[in-house]
Amino acid sequence: MPPVTELPASTPAVVAHAAGDLRIEDVPLAAPATDEAVVEVAYGGICGSDLHYWIHGAVGESVLKAPMVLGHEIVGVVTRSAADGSGPAAGTAVAVHPATPAPGAAKHPEDRPNLSPGCTYLGSAARFPHTDGAFSRFVNLPSRMLRPLPGNLDLRTAALIEPASVAWHAVGRAGGVAGKTALAITRELELLGSFRFNDEIDDVIRALADGTLHIAPVITHEFTLDRGLEAFEVARNSAESGKVLLDFRSVDG
Repeated sequence: MPPVTELPASTPAVVAHAAGDLRIEDVPLAAPATDEAVVEVAYGGICGSDLHYWIHGAVGESVLKAPMVLGHEIVGVVTRSAADGSGPAAGTAVAVHPATPAPGAAKHPEDRPNLSPGCTYLGSAARFPHTDGAFSRFVNLPSRMLRPLPGNLDLRTAALIEPASVAWHAVGRAGGVAGKTALAITRELELLGSFRFNDEIDDVIRALADGTLHIAPVITHEFTLDRGLEAFEVARNSAESGKVLLDFRSVDG
Protein backbone atom coordinates (compact mmCIF):
# COMPACT_ATOMS: atom_id res chain seq x y z
CA MET A 1 0.00 0.00 0.00
CA PRO A 2 2.10 2.96 -1.23
CA PRO A 3 1.59 6.36 0.44
CA VAL A 4 -1.22 8.47 -1.00
CA THR A 5 -0.06 11.97 -1.85
CA GLU A 6 -3.49 13.49 -2.43
CA LEU A 7 -6.49 12.44 -0.37
CA PRO A 8 -9.94 12.16 -1.93
CA ALA A 9 -12.87 14.29 -0.79
CA SER A 10 -14.88 11.15 -0.06
CA THR A 11 -14.27 7.49 0.68
CA PRO A 12 -16.34 4.33 0.19
CA ALA A 13 -17.68 2.98 3.47
CA VAL A 14 -20.07 0.48 5.04
CA VAL A 15 -22.96 2.49 6.50
CA ALA A 16 -25.88 1.31 8.64
CA HIS A 17 -28.90 3.55 8.05
CA ALA A 18 -31.53 1.64 10.03
CA ALA A 19 -32.54 -1.91 10.86
CA GLY A 20 -32.15 -3.96 7.69
CA ASP A 21 -30.70 -1.03 5.75
CA LEU A 22 -26.97 -1.49 5.13
CA ARG A 23 -25.27 0.35 2.28
CA ILE A 24 -21.87 0.56 0.62
CA GLU A 25 -21.65 4.26 -0.20
CA ASP A 26 -19.30 7.21 -0.33
CA VAL A 27 -19.00 9.36 2.78
CA PRO A 28 -17.12 12.66 3.13
CA LEU A 29 -13.48 12.47 4.21
CA ALA A 30 -12.87 15.52 6.37
CA ALA A 31 -9.51 17.20 6.77
CA PRO A 32 -7.75 15.47 9.70
CA ALA A 33 -7.31 17.27 13.01
CA THR A 34 -3.73 18.05 14.01
CA ASP A 35 -3.55 14.96 16.25
CA GLU A 36 -5.11 12.67 13.65
CA ALA A 37 -3.37 10.43 11.16
CA VAL A 38 -5.00 9.27 7.94
CA VAL A 39 -5.10 5.48 7.76
CA GLU A 40 -5.67 3.52 4.58
CA VAL A 41 -7.62 0.51 5.79
CA ALA A 42 -6.47 -2.91 4.58
CA TYR A 43 -8.82 -5.31 6.37
CA GLY A 44 -11.81 -5.07 8.66
CA GLY A 45 -13.37 -7.89 10.66
CA ILE A 46 -17.15 -8.02 11.03
CA CYS A 47 -18.09 -8.06 14.71
CA GLY A 48 -21.34 -9.16 16.33
CA SER A 49 -22.11 -5.52 17.13
CA ASP A 50 -21.86 -4.64 13.42
CA LEU A 51 -24.38 -7.40 12.70
CA HIS A 52 -26.75 -6.10 15.39
CA TYR A 53 -26.72 -2.56 13.99
CA TRP A 54 -27.52 -3.98 10.56
CA ILE A 55 -30.19 -6.47 11.64
CA HIS A 56 -31.81 -4.67 14.58
CA GLY A 57 -30.70 -1.06 14.20
CA ALA A 58 -29.38 -1.27 17.75
CA VAL A 59 -27.05 -3.02 20.16
CA GLY A 60 -28.90 -3.20 23.44
CA GLU A 61 -29.67 0.38 24.45
CA SER A 62 -27.38 1.81 21.75
CA VAL A 63 -29.95 2.68 19.09
CA LEU A 64 -29.22 4.12 15.65
CA LYS A 65 -30.64 7.62 15.35
CA ALA A 66 -28.72 8.55 12.20
CA PRO A 67 -26.64 6.76 9.55
CA MET A 68 -23.37 5.48 10.99
CA VAL A 69 -20.21 3.99 9.50
CA LEU A 70 -19.66 0.57 11.05
CA GLY A 71 -16.44 -1.19 12.01
CA HIS A 72 -13.86 -1.23 14.78
CA GLU A 73 -11.80 -4.36 14.04
CA ILE A 74 -9.43 -2.84 11.53
CA VAL A 75 -5.83 -2.78 10.42
CA GLY A 76 -4.15 -0.60 7.83
CA VAL A 77 -1.26 1.66 6.89
CA VAL A 78 -0.69 5.29 7.87
CA THR A 79 -0.83 7.26 4.65
CA ARG A 80 -0.48 10.69 6.30
CA SER A 81 0.96 11.13 9.79
CA ALA A 82 -0.50 13.51 12.38
CA ALA A 83 0.44 17.14 11.77
CA ASP A 84 1.44 17.63 15.43
CA GLY A 85 4.20 15.02 15.08
CA SER A 86 2.54 12.46 17.33
CA GLY A 87 2.10 8.82 16.43
CA PRO A 88 3.51 6.61 13.67
CA ALA A 89 5.08 7.93 10.49
CA ALA A 90 3.53 7.58 7.05
CA GLY A 91 4.00 4.08 5.68
CA THR A 92 3.68 2.40 9.09
CA ALA A 93 1.35 -0.60 9.34
CA VAL A 94 -0.91 -0.19 12.37
CA ALA A 95 -3.58 -1.87 14.45
CA VAL A 96 -6.22 0.30 16.08
CA HIS A 97 -7.40 0.54 19.69
CA PRO A 98 -10.97 1.73 19.05
CA ALA A 99 -11.82 3.17 22.48
CA THR A 100 -11.62 6.78 23.66
CA PRO A 101 -12.01 7.33 27.43
CA ALA A 102 -14.08 10.29 28.54
CA PRO A 103 -12.01 13.42 29.25
CA GLY A 104 -11.04 14.04 32.84
CA ALA A 105 -10.58 10.38 33.82
CA ALA A 106 -13.78 10.59 35.85
CA LYS A 107 -15.19 7.61 37.75
CA HIS A 108 -12.61 5.01 36.80
CA PRO A 109 -9.24 3.88 38.22
CA GLU A 110 -6.31 5.74 36.71
CA ASP A 111 -4.90 2.52 35.25
CA ARG A 112 -8.27 1.29 33.93
CA PRO A 113 -9.48 3.92 31.43
CA ASN A 114 -11.42 1.14 29.68
CA LEU A 115 -13.95 1.42 32.53
CA SER A 116 -14.72 5.07 31.78
CA PRO A 117 -18.52 5.42 31.76
CA GLY A 118 -18.28 8.10 29.07
CA CYS A 119 -16.01 6.05 26.82
CA THR A 120 -16.70 6.15 23.10
CA TYR A 121 -15.96 3.36 20.64
CA LEU A 122 -15.53 3.34 16.90
CA GLY A 123 -18.76 2.30 15.20
CA SER A 124 -20.95 2.79 18.28
CA ALA A 125 -24.36 4.42 18.67
CA ALA A 126 -24.02 4.61 22.46
CA ARG A 127 -23.64 8.40 22.18
CA PHE A 128 -25.24 10.97 19.92
CA PRO A 129 -23.90 12.17 17.61
CA HIS A 130 -22.80 8.60 16.98
CA THR A 131 -19.13 7.62 16.76
CA ASP A 132 -18.49 6.60 13.17
CA GLY A 133 -16.49 3.44 12.68
CA ALA A 134 -13.64 2.65 10.31
CA PHE A 135 -15.12 0.38 7.63
CA SER A 136 -13.93 2.74 4.91
CA ARG A 137 -10.99 2.91 2.56
CA PHE A 138 -9.57 5.95 4.38
CA VAL A 139 -10.25 7.06 7.94
CA ASN A 140 -8.94 9.85 10.18
CA LEU A 141 -7.93 8.49 13.58
CA PRO A 142 -6.28 10.07 16.65
CA SER A 143 -2.65 9.00 16.71
CA ARG A 144 -3.04 7.66 20.28
CA MET A 145 -5.32 4.92 18.86
CA LEU A 146 -2.61 3.55 16.58
CA ARG A 147 -0.31 0.66 17.43
CA PRO A 148 2.62 0.06 15.04
CA LEU A 149 2.91 -3.53 13.85
CA PRO A 150 6.11 -5.60 13.75
CA GLY A 151 7.39 -6.23 10.25
CA ASN A 152 6.86 -9.99 10.49
CA LEU A 153 3.12 -9.67 11.20
CA ASP A 154 0.95 -9.79 8.10
CA LEU A 155 -2.03 -7.45 7.84
CA ARG A 156 -4.56 -10.25 7.33
CA THR A 157 -3.71 -11.86 10.67
CA ALA A 158 -3.36 -8.45 12.32
CA ALA A 159 -7.03 -7.78 11.54
CA LEU A 160 -7.80 -10.13 14.45
CA ILE A 161 -5.89 -8.08 17.05
CA GLU A 162 -8.93 -6.24 18.43
CA PRO A 163 -11.14 -9.29 19.07
CA ALA A 164 -8.12 -11.24 20.33
CA SER A 165 -7.49 -8.42 22.82
CA VAL A 166 -11.02 -8.87 24.16
CA ALA A 167 -10.34 -12.57 24.75
CA TRP A 168 -6.90 -11.84 26.23
CA HIS A 169 -8.49 -9.37 28.64
CA ALA A 170 -11.16 -11.89 29.68
CA VAL A 171 -8.55 -14.57 30.41
CA GLY A 172 -6.54 -12.08 32.45
CA ARG A 173 -9.59 -11.07 34.48
CA ALA A 174 -10.48 -14.73 35.11
CA GLY A 175 -7.06 -15.26 36.71
CA GLY A 176 -5.17 -18.49 37.35
CA VAL A 177 -6.34 -20.35 34.25
CA ALA A 178 -2.96 -20.75 32.50
CA GLY A 179 -2.37 -24.40 31.66
CA LYS A 180 -5.85 -25.43 32.79
CA THR A 181 -8.94 -26.57 30.94
CA ALA A 182 -11.51 -23.80 31.08
CA LEU A 183 -15.13 -23.35 30.05
CA ALA A 184 -15.55 -20.25 27.89
CA ILE A 185 -18.99 -18.67 28.28
CA THR A 186 -19.26 -16.15 25.47
CA ARG A 187 -21.04 -13.46 27.42
CA GLU A 188 -19.18 -10.82 29.42
CA LEU A 189 -19.67 -10.63 33.18
CA GLU A 190 -19.09 -7.02 34.15
CA LEU A 191 -19.06 -7.79 37.87
CA LEU A 192 -15.27 -8.07 37.55
CA GLY A 193 -15.00 -4.88 35.56
CA SER A 194 -14.24 -6.92 32.46
CA PHE A 195 -15.85 -4.41 30.13
CA ARG A 196 -13.70 -3.78 27.05
CA PHE A 197 -9.94 -4.16 27.14
CA ASN A 198 -7.10 -1.82 27.96
CA ASP A 199 -3.39 -2.35 27.21
CA GLU A 200 -3.91 -6.01 26.33
CA ILE A 201 -3.78 -4.98 22.68
CA ASP A 202 -0.01 -4.51 23.06
CA ASP A 203 0.32 -7.99 24.61
CA VAL A 204 -1.58 -9.52 21.70
CA ILE A 205 0.62 -7.79 19.12
CA ARG A 206 3.76 -9.12 20.84
CA ALA A 207 2.32 -12.63 21.12
CA LEU A 208 1.38 -12.71 17.45
CA ALA A 209 4.80 -11.42 16.43
CA ASP A 210 6.75 -13.95 18.51
CA GLY A 211 4.56 -16.86 17.45
CA THR A 212 3.06 -17.74 20.84
CA LEU A 213 -0.45 -16.82 19.69
CA HIS A 214 -1.99 -18.44 16.61
CA ILE A 215 -5.37 -17.07 15.57
CA ALA A 216 -5.35 -16.88 11.77
CA PRO A 217 -7.33 -20.16 11.41
CA VAL A 218 -10.46 -18.47 12.78
CA ILE A 219 -10.69 -16.47 9.53
CA THR A 220 -13.10 -18.40 7.31
CA HIS A 221 -14.15 -15.89 4.66
CA GLU A 222 -12.84 -12.77 2.90
CA PHE A 223 -14.83 -10.43 0.68
CA THR A 224 -13.92 -7.39 -1.38
CA LEU A 225 -15.76 -4.22 -0.39
CA ASP A 226 -18.09 -4.35 -3.40
CA ARG A 227 -19.37 -7.65 -1.94
CA GLY A 228 -19.79 -6.15 1.51
CA LEU A 229 -23.50 -6.90 1.81
CA GLU A 230 -22.82 -10.54 0.96
CA ALA A 231 -20.10 -10.58 3.62
CA PHE A 232 -22.59 -9.51 6.27
CA GLU A 233 -25.03 -12.20 5.17
CA VAL A 234 -22.31 -14.84 5.55
CA ALA A 235 -21.17 -13.46 8.92
CA ARG A 236 -24.77 -13.63 10.11
CA ASN A 237 -24.69 -17.43 9.76
CA SER A 238 -22.45 -18.36 12.68
CA ALA A 239 -22.95 -22.06 12.00
CA GLU A 240 -21.14 -21.69 8.67
CA SER A 241 -18.64 -18.91 9.36
CA GLY A 242 -15.97 -17.87 11.81
CA LYS A 243 -14.37 -14.46 11.36
CA VAL A 244 -15.39 -12.75 8.13
CA LEU A 245 -13.03 -10.09 6.76
CA LEU A 246 -13.64 -7.21 4.39
CA ASP A 247 -10.71 -6.44 2.09
CA PHE A 248 -10.56 -2.68 1.55
CA ARG A 249 -7.43 -2.94 -0.59
CA SER A 250 -9.67 -3.97 -3.48
CA VAL A 251 -11.08 -0.45 -3.86
CA ASP A 252 -9.89 1.29 -7.04
CA GLY A 253 -8.56 4.82 -7.11
